[in-house]
Amino acid sequence: MNIELRHIELHDWIAITLLLGVLLLSITRWFSTFLITDLLSSYFKDRFIKLSKNDEDGSSLLIISSVVVYVINISLFIYLCYQNSQQHAITLNGYILTLTAISVYILSRHFLGKLIATLCDFEELLFIIDHHRNIYRAMFAYLLIIINFIVIYGYRMNEAAFFISLITIALILFLYNLILIYTYRSFVFASIFYFILYLCTFEIAPYLLLYKYIML
Repeated sequence: MNIELRHIELHDWIAITLLLGVLLLSITRWFSTFLITDLLSSYFKDRFIKLSKNDEDGSSLLIISSVVVYVINISLFIYLCYQNSQQHAITLNGYILTLTAISVYILSRHFLGKLIATLCDFEELLFIIDHHRNIYRAMFAYLLIIINFIVIYGYRMNEAAFFISLITIALILFLYNLILIYTYRSFVFASIFYFILYLCTFEIAPYLLLYKYIML
């Protein structure tokens, strides 16, 4: 019964969710003055990061839409991966709950960071790091779409494919966090005070809020 339910679901809301992500990126590209390749070039050079820091030429449209697609696809992957491992039925309501939880986590991370930065007077540092982090999320959105299509339709949600993809995604997320810390090490490690604030703002408090949300 579970297998039949998955096959039915693959042809409706999952497909629509993936296609909406692709459509959103296509529409954004149509209205944005930047090419998608400009965004993806941030893996190798910081030109786009510098240009988009002050929203020059409307770069925020491309970043925001790509981050939205990132959230949609990372939530979809996490939900399907968990349901598949537990052999539970895959439903739209379950995905919406997962999407809400991931969105709450990311938004709480952002606004909690702004609150702490305002109180402790390091808004500029927070803005620089958070902006760079969003650039990486935006870039990762395109890879996530490909991974989801391959795992869902290429391998029909095979458990091994989910496991390999999960390890790959975890390594990429870990790597870009290391890159962020290394890139801004002169700011973060300037004093033990800022380092502790960095950990509290970005790494500890958001997980506590996510835990509270799940336990409600």
